[in-house]
Amino acid sequence: MFKSLPLFIGLRYILAKKDNRYISFTSLISMAGLTLGVLSIIVVLSVFNGSQGIMRERTLITVPHGNIASTGNFNDWPAALEEMKTYADIIGAAPYIGIEAMLSQQGYHQVTAIKAIAPDEESSVSTISENMVQGRLDDLVSGQNGIILGRTLADNMRLNRGDSVNLLVPAVSANNSVSLGMHRFTVVGIFDPRFTIGSDLALIHLEDSLPLLGSNNLSEYIQLRLRVNDLNRADEIVEDAVTGLTQSFPDNEFVGTDWSVTEASLFNALKLEKVMTWFMLMMIVAIGAFNIISTLVMVVSEKKADIAILRTMGAGAGTVMGIFVVQGTMVGVIGTCIGALAGVTLAVNFSALSSSLEAVLSPSSLFLISSLPSSLQASDVWITCIAALSISFMATLYPALKASQVLPAEVLRYE
Repeated sequence: MFKSLPLFIGLRYILAKKDNRYISFTSLISMAGLTLGVLSIIVVLSVFNGSQGIMRERTLITVPHGNIASTGNFNDWPAALEEMKTYADIIGAAPYIGIEAMLSQQGYHQVTAIKAIAPDEESSVSTISENMVQGRLDDLVSGQNGIILGRTLADNMRLNRGDSVNLLVPAVSANNSVSLGMHRFTVVGIFDPRFTIGSDLALIHLEDSLPLLGSNNLSEYIQLRLRVNDLNRADEIVEDAVTGLTQSFPDNEFVGTDWSVTEASLFNALKLEKVMTWFMLMMIVAIGAFNIISTLVMVVSEKKADIAILRTMGAGAGTVMGIFVVQGTMVGVIGTCIGALAGVTLAVNFSALSSSLEAVLSPSSLFLISSLPSSLQASDVWITCIAALSISFMATLYPALKASQVLPAEVLRYE
């Protein structure tokens, strides 16, 4: 008799129209709070995911997906480079040398990172050639001391294409004294990654780096830069590449790193921000849960006589608890489902909506990105829904417990 009683009565309390209009209204408010909370979390996290994807894409314009260096002279680097190109998971490989130097020109000075590259190979591992705003990547020609600057670096140094700039590179002599070697370069191009990382980078030709290093042997400094087909497996792919090179060139010891290590501080901070954002937005869901508590407390207070009658008819404390757990949980289920459906719909179409709004309100050329990107992840939706349902369920326990503790004799004495 009492098996379906909690579900039946709990639903009746939610759908009450005449005697319990206020209670039904507060139930609707609770649903609305949960709907708004779930919707907001899904949409905000989707935009966060999309923005993080754009940031990662812009970062990896100048940051290698993977990097392999040898601890000794890498005399066989041309052969190793060709071997890397045979790996199925590696879609590009190129040599480079990293140098720290100071740029100096007409009273302006700035320390920056310089990458000596092979222009014909660089396009296979980066998209710098697609982000050139002055000149071209193949304007870097061996022996001509050409240099390509990041947009921010060029602006700070007041440099344009065709201007000359001095590169000051520290050199350590045999007696451990440090001197600065000055080298004259000509700006042949400027690139703009439209992001902070890489915008202060300088590029020169691989062969032109030898005078800066005070050497005539590239193998002392050369490293291999890799581009992989799956960024999420970059660490695994780089590890496999290091293992393969170690077997092919046993005289060398290789060390590999991937973008998730070199840029760990940035992307770990972004992950932390996402988690904190999720927790803050869950406060909206918590407010909806408090409304569930207040609604159920009012129902328990109003229905004490009904509870007492049920108890005298043989309904146990568990049955009484079940009535109010059903009522509160159904509010949570309905609110969460509506919020999830609305949130997913809005997240999927958010980029198009934001583009339309920005076209009316402001020109996209003023901002880093032309529209707010959105990337919906199923894990975000499921975690949010499960958390909202769990909070809703827990919100029912206190009122349900109080209802189960109603003493029939005490209540019916005054009826």
